[in-house]
Amino acid sequence: MGENKLIPMRRFKEYSKVWHMFSLDEVYKNIKNAFVGTATPYYVESGHFYLQSNNVKNGKINKNVKVYINNEFYKKQENNWLRTGDIVMVQSGHIGHTAVIEENLDKTVAHALIMFQGKKEKLDSNFLNNQFQTKDMKQKLEKMAIGNTIKHILSSDMKKFNVYLTTLSEQQKIGEFFKVLDERIANQERKIAKVKDLKLAYLTEMFPQEGETVPKRRFKGFEGKWREVDLGSIGNTFSGLSGKTKKDFGHGTAEFVTYINVFNNTMSDINNTEKVVYDDKETQLKYGDILFTTSSETPDEVGMSSVWLDKRPNVYLNSFCFGFRTNINIDYYFVGYLLRANEFRRKIEILAQGISRYNISKSKVMELKVNLPTIREQQKIGEFFKNFDNQIETEEKKLDKLQKMKEAYLEEMFV
Repeated sequence: MGENKLIPMRRFKEYSKVWHMFSLDEVYKNIKNAFVGTATPYYVESGHFYLQSNNVKNGKINKNVKVYINNEFYKKQENNWLRTGDIVMVQSGHIGHTAVIEENLDKTVAHALIMFQGKKEKLDSNFLNNQFQTKDMKQKLEKMAIGNTIKHILSSDMKKFNVYLTTLSEQQKIGEFFKVLDERIANQERKIAKVKDLKLAYLTEMFPQEGETVPKRRFKGFEGKWREVDLGSIGNTFSGLSGKTKKDFGHGTAEFVTYINVFNNTMSDINNTEKVVYDDKETQLKYGDILFTTSSETPDEVGMSSVWLDKRPNVYLNSFCFGFRTNINIDYYFVGYLLRANEFRRKIEILAQGISRYNISKSKVMELKVNLPTIREQQKIGEFFKNFDNQIETEEKKLDKLQKMKEAYLEEMFV
């Protein structure tokens, strides 16, 4: 046991004893690597779940990517089976991320992870797992990392790594506290995902599909076919910034909307612009302008659109996008969601050309057809999806608040 003794800033009232420092080899019987060879020959469509580094993030195990191994390989790894309460740590890439092996993953086989097995000291796994998530621990692990392009940590180095332990009772209390907080965060994440999935379903059903002139789902009181038009027949395109050099950006009296702003937002974030030197030869954005990205690394992400809803002067578009200004009466929220709906996105993907990077031409985009209902129905649909986005934003703020609360508690409840 080390000589260091410390007391955390915040703790439960019934505890007052100092915390003591231990090296991890004083805490665990085994600290070793999981299987690090080539396992791909043993992959199967269904079998034993194979735990990998991309399944371990932010203190939890996720199954966003599932890899399975056959029974033969699984049995050969019997000496490396993880047991309930063991901790795994990512040793390469996003190093230092940890997770506890829950009961439903007892006897799991892992790949290229550091395994902490067989507790020597009285230890609550959730307590230690959360201690690894503090800024102090993360910084210490970063300093231990070796390698130039891909950082990694060694299991042998982790044996000397120091952690702080208190009485088992206090550990359990802290572990349970963060477990409940993590459950609240997970519930909030699921709530957001559910709302987003519902929105995607409505985006499919509330706009006509290929060969159709009416949507599958419609508000009461509206009937009749939607009018089909070419985009080019209802407006004109304009280019983003051109002829600028590096010295023109980062200062100046004008602003420009970034590529990532267009890519990420159905309605552009009007507060997320960057500075650029004013140029009266460039096209200034107007309220209702529709902005398109022109290239991306994948065809399904090219031609993302965003609507600019602000009237301030001297705002321009970045050079990797083009703009579209309508000449008809149209609801801007409606058109924003229309151009992000599945049917229009499918048409854009067909236009995408390239090998390493995919591009679209604005002239080809202008040839694409869209279906428009009456302005009153447009407004109803636009308002419907706007409310969805407002709900998502509200729930995301709640999630952000919970995550910040956890960060604060992590720093105050561990030494």
